[in-house]
Order: sequence, then C-alpha cells, then structure tokens
Amino acid sequence: MRPLDVRIEAALGTFDEDCRWDLIGGILAECPDDVLEAALILLHSDLDRKRTLGADILGRVVGVEPNSGPVVVEALIASLTVEKSPAPLASIVAALGHVGNAESLGRIFPLADHPSPEVRLAVAFAIATISPQPLTPEARVALLRLCRDADPEVRDWATFGLGTLSDADGPDIRAALLARAEDASREARAEALFGLAVRRDPRAVPHLIRALQSPLVVGLEVDAAAAAADPRLLPALWALKQAGIADQIRVLRAIDRCSGRYRPTLPS
Repeated sequence: MRPLDVRIEAALGTFDEDCRWDLIGGILAECPDDVLEAALILLHSDLDRKRTLGADILGRVVGVEPNSGPVVVEALIASLTVEKSPAPLASIVAALGHVGNAESLGRIFPLADHPSPEVRLAVAFAIATISPQPLTPEARVALLRLCRDADPEVRDWATFGLGTLSDADGPDIRAALLARAEDASREARAEALFGLAVRRDPRAVPHLIRALQSPLVVGLEVDAAAAAADPRLLPALWALKQAGIADQIRVLRAIDRCSGRYRPTLPS
C-alpha cells in the first residue's frame, strides 16, 4: 500500500481531531504527487467521512500545488450544490474559505441559517475571510445574523469578521458589536470590544474596564484598550501593569496610547 493510502486510511480511522489534522498535514507535506487525485476521489465517495476528508485536503492542497486552484474550486463548488450531510458540507464551505474563492460566496450565503452549527461555523469563517472589502450587502447581513447565533464559536467568527477583518461601520454594525460586548463567550466579547475600540465607540469603555479588571484578561482586550486610547482606562491598565498578569509590552503600549504619549513614526 502506498504511503499516501496508509495516511488516508489513518485519517479516516481516527476520531481525534488534532491527530486527524496532523495526518492531513503529513499527507500534504510528504505525499504531494498524487494527493490532488486522491482528494478528488474522496470527495466523490458515497461515505460522509471520506467526502469530509477529501474536502479538508482540497482546502489546503492549493498551498502546496498552486496550479491546482481552478480544479479544486470547480470540484468544491460542484459538491457544494449537491451535498446534504452536515459534516462534508461544512468541510466544503471551509475549504472554499481556505482557497479564498470569493465567487463562491453567492452559494455560501444561503447556508447562514443551516440547522447544523458545524455548517454555520464554516459559513462564518468563509464569509469573514474571503469577502471583498467593503462588505457587500449580502455579506453584511449574513455576518450580522451569525453574530447572534446560538453557537459561541459561530458568534466569535462572525464578530471577528465584522469587527476586525472588516472596517464596515454604521449603527447596525456597532449595535451588533455592542450586543456581543456582554456575550457569554469570552472570545466573542474580546472580538466585539476590539471592533468597537478601533471604531472609537465610547460605549466600549465600561466593558473594557471590566475586562481589564478580570484575572482572566486576554491580550486582545488589552489591544482593544490601546485602540480605544481613552484615558478612563488608565487606572485599570496601571493596576494590570502592577499585577503583572498580562503581556507587559501590550499593557505599556495601551498605557502610552491612553495617556496620549503614543506618536506613530512618520514615513521619511
């Protein structure tokens, strides 16, 4: 049996996601010659697990075979139109996101309300990462909807797409980010606060103060404080510096910006 076939069988046989992705990485790194053909065969299998693996490989094969892009995109879009099972469908959508094919977005937008959270997560990822800027109305509406999703990972990716990857602004965007500033998911909260801060929305400040006072403060929340550049954040930042529980370089940068001491280097 070829090394490629051995790795594929191992990837199909494991239910540990980290191990599975390690095996996919090995397939791409060590068996590049026949991997495209093997992934296309998997994508057309009668078994969900094989189609899922085929899509996952195709989403990354362009990185090692740049000329395979047109073939990969054509195969993924053809499968997207007929796939019904959630797991392979999610992998197909995510693969199109990894390939970076914005032309597929028209087929991805309708899946924003798919009953499977796995599919909706892939949709949020794809729309967030491959949407041209400025956001189209369809992308904007889809991300706003996904920001309110019941699944925290979906909300996190959609909030990241709206708040960080996009510079879209307006009352609807800010309202969506503000709603996520009190999200049960820390990741979604941090993304929302950063999005509000870079837009210099003063309503982020009370939420940022609470975040900075938490022993679980994360780097993105400190970066949000730096982006907000609001002196009201200084007491919390000084306390954070004294406690030493966050990245001190980030904390000092935030203190400088909130103190008005930060001056960007001008181009010569």
